[in-house]
Amino acid sequence: MQQFNADELLEKEQDSVESLLSLSRILIEKGDYSKAKRNLTIIINNFGTYQEVVEANNLLKNLNLQILVRQINNTKSIDSIKIWIKNVSDPDVRILADDKIEDILASSKDINELEDYLNSEGYKSHADLARNRINELKELNKDKSYANALTINDSKTWKRFIEDYPNHPERDKIMETIIMLEVDEIFSGEHGQIPPSQLIGNENNSQSSIEIENDTRYTLTIRYSGVEVRKIDITPGSTKTVKLKSGEYKVTASVNAAGVRNFAGSESLYGEYSSAYYIGSN
Repeated sequence: MQQFNADELLEKEQDSVESLLSLSRILIEKGDYSKAKRNLTIIINNFGTYQEVVEANNLLKNLNLQILVRQINNTKSIDSIKIWIKNVSDPDVRILADDKIEDILASSKDINELEDYLNSEGYKSHADLARNRINELKELNKDKSYANALTINDSKTWKRFIEDYPNHPERDKIMETIIMLEVDEIFSGEHGQIPPSQLIGNENNSQSSIEIENDTRYTLTIRYSGVEVRKIDITPGSTKTVKLKSGEYKVTASVNAAGVRNFAGSESLYGEYSSAYYIGSN
């Protein structure tokens, strides 16, 4: 068996450290960061008395930054980048991360992703860009969203459509559609019988007038669907008068409180009427 004295062992150890350091540089140049990081860690953890450890520490520090840069360039997760921005002090990396967020937002085709960015906590230097991109995507999706609303045809979907496109040319028609759908949805669900309006004046075949008293603790919403379509909100304890073309109507009443059921019924309106609502909890 070959024997080595202490000096020879130290020399071979020195050669080993230098070889690992040299190999680490080559691996970094080739982009094999994981192997390079493993070799540098071996030097740092096992050869603390050697001068090469100083260089190994510097190489490892720079390597970790390069790994982070690669991760930033490859990621599509804004949340991950925001964490890096928060925890990394290197100004160049922070600029790179900020630019990456800008690129993701500018090219995003996902409205939910953009809204999540705006609603999230922390770093939001590109909020205006996200809002503008949302508006662009909504405009691009307008026809598709309209067709989808026509297919589903419920009040919730149409309300969301109007929220997304408040200046749509058919806004008035859509708002009437929402009221009619809300009336139909109340009729088809659990509801009580609405109290009939009381005739207090002469009959009139052209226009009717209904004085509505809200004697509840809640904001009262009355919807009429018939010859005309109308929605009236009445604050607690107040009275409003609504004028409608005379005719047959489906009428619903609801309040802005949980645990209070809706009311619905049909009315023939041909004159002056009054109604008082006393809606109680179930």
